Amino acid sequence: MFFLILFCIIFSITASYAAHPKNPKKILVIHSYSSNDTWTINTGKAIKDTLKENSPSTLLKFEYMDSKNYTDPSYLSSLALMYANKYAWIRPDGIIVTDNNALCFIRTYGSEIFPDVPIIACGINNAHPPSINSNIRSIIAEQADHLGTIQQAIQMRPYLRTIHIVGDESSTCTSLVKEIKTIASKLPPHITLNFTPHMTLKELKSFASSRKKHEIIYLLPHFKTKDNTFYPQGTIERELAKTSSVPIIVSWSFQLKTGVVGGKVLSAYNLGRQAAFTLIRLLAGQPVIPLQLDANIHKSIYDYRRLVTYNINPDTLPVEATFINRPESFFALHYKAIIPATVIITTLSLILFLTYNNLQKQIILRQNKERIIVLDQEVIETQKVIVSTLGEVIEARSQETGGHVQRVAKISRFLGERIGMQKKDLDLLEAASPMHDVGKIGIPESILHKPGKLTVEEFEVIKTHTSIGKDILEGSNKDLLQIACEIAYQHHERWDGNGYPNGLRENDISIFARITMLADVYDALSSERCYKDAWPQEQVFQYIASERAKAFDPHLVDIFTQYEEDIRRIRDQYLNINEIPLIKL
Repeated sequence: MFFLILFCIIFSITASYAAHPKNPKKILVIHSYSSNDTWTINTGKAIKDTLKENSPSTLLKFEYMDSKNYTDPSYLSSLALMYANKYAWIRPDGIIVTDNNALCFIRTYGSEIFPDVPIIACGINNAHPPSINSNIRSIIAEQADHLGTIQQAIQMRPYLRTIHIVGDESSTCTSLVKEIKTIASKLPPHITLNFTPHMTLKELKSFASSRKKHEIIYLLPHFKTKDNTFYPQGTIERELAKTSSVPIIVSWSFQLKTGVVGGKVLSAYNLGRQAAFTLIRLLAGQPVIPLQLDANIHKSIYDYRRLVTYNINPDTLPVEATFINRPESFFALHYKAIIPATVIITTLSLILFLTYNNLQKQIILRQNKERIIVLDQEVIETQKVIVSTLGEVIEARSQETGGHVQRVAKISRFLGERIGMQKKDLDLLEAASPMHDVGKIGIPESILHKPGKLTVEEFEVIKTHTSIGKDILEGSNKDLLQIACEIAYQHHERWDGNGYPNGLRENDISIFARITMLADVYDALSSERCYKDAWPQEQVFQYIASERAKAFDPHLVDIFTQYEEDIRRIRDQYLNINEIPLIKL
C-alpha cells in the first residue's frame, strides 16, 4: 500500500509538470488589421487552434496594428516605440506576423524591437524570400488562384468576353494587379482583361449597373475609394452586388456572403494553420522553407442564390464546388425531427423483430423441452421397469415370489413418505429398492436353494452378494443406479454396527438402505421360503420391535409400529394381485 501511494504521488507530480512546464513558449502574433476584421479573425483563430492542439502550454499574445485606418508614418514609429517598451522585459520566443503591412513594419523596426527572435510571416502578397541575415525565417505567400477563378467564370458563362478587374490603390491591390497581368497570356484569346481606374463608391455602383451580358466583374479586396473614404470589410462587395447587372467573382473567402457569386477562394484559416505549424517546427529546431508559395488551399465556393439570379447552371461548375445559401431539402429543414423519429421507428421495429424472434425461439424451446420431458419420462419409466424386472428375476432365481420386490418397493415408499422424504427421493427409493438383492445373481444355486441351515462357509458366500451388487451397479452417473448401488451394498448393515459387509452404524448407513432393509426383512419373514415357513404377522411385528436400535433405525421402527395396519394392507394388496408361483430357474 505504501509503495502504491508513493507511486501515485510521483505520477501526479510528473503529470502536473508535464501539463504545466516551468518555461512555456511565448508566442506573439502581430496582425496588420483591426481585431474586428474577418480575415484577421480567421487567421488568428487558426493560429490559436493549431497551437492549442499541438503545443497546449504555449502562451499567446495578440497585437493589432489597424493599418487600414492609420497609415501615417508617425503612427508606425510610435507603435514601434510602444512595442519596444512593452516587450523589453517579456521577450517572445517566436513571432507570427500576418499580411503585408505587419511584415513591412517588422522589416523596418523588427531588428531593434525583437533582436534574434525568429519570425514567421503569412498572408503576404507579392512575396519574396527573406534576406539571409534577417530574423524572418519563413514567408508564407498569399497567392490567390486568379487563373482558377477566371477559368471557372469562363466555364459558367461561355459567351464571356470582358473581365473588369476592380480594386483600390492599396499596396495589396497593386501587388494583386501585377499577379493578374502575369496570367493574361494563359487565358483564351477572346478574353479581355480591363483594369479599371480608381473610383468613388458612387462611380463604382454606376459602373457595375451598366455592364453588359458578355462582361463580368472580378473584385479584388477593396477598402478605400477614390475620395479617400475607408469602408469596413465587405461593404464595397455588398453595395456593388445590389446594383451590378453582371456576376461579381472573388478569390478571398472573407468576400463571400455579401452578394457576390463566388470563385476559387483563398482561406485565411488555412494560412494561419500553416504559419502556426511552421513556427512549431522552427522552435523545435527543425528546418523550414524560407518562401512557401504552394502552402495555400483553395476551395471553389459559390452563392447558390446569386447563381440563380444570373441564370448560371450550377452543373457548369467543378464537381468539387460547394454552395452557400442553397435551398435546404425537406430532410435538411426537418432533420431535427426526422432523425429522432427514424431512430425511434427503427428501434421499435428492431424491438418488435427481436420480440417476435424471441417468441418463436421460446415456442421452439418449449416444444423441445416438452419432447425432452416426455423422453426423459420414458427413459425413467423404462429404467424402473428394467430395475423392477431384474429384481423379480433375482427373486425368481432365489425361488422366492415375484411379488416380494414390488411389496418391498411399496412399503419402502410408504415409510419414506412418513418420515418426510421429497417426491424425487421417494420415486428413486421405490424404483431402486427392488434391486437390493441383485448381487445374488453371482451366488451358486446350491447355496441359494439349500432347504436347510447354511454352514458358516456357505453363509460367508451368501454375504458376498452385497459386494457383487455394488460391482454390478456402480460406475453410473444416473441417480437411480447410484441409489440402487447404495441399497444393494448396505441393506445388510445394522444400526448397532454388527452388520455386513463394512460394519457401518447408525446414520453412516444410507437412509435408502435403512428403509429397504426394514421393508425387506418384514416381507421376507412374512413370506414362505425354501428354508422356512411364513411367520405370523404378530410374531413379525414383535421381532421388528425387539430389533429397535439393534438391527433397525429406531425412528423407522417407531413409524413402522405406528402404521402396522397400513403396512399389513399394502402387503395383502400385492399378495392378492401378484402372488403367482414362478417356475424354478
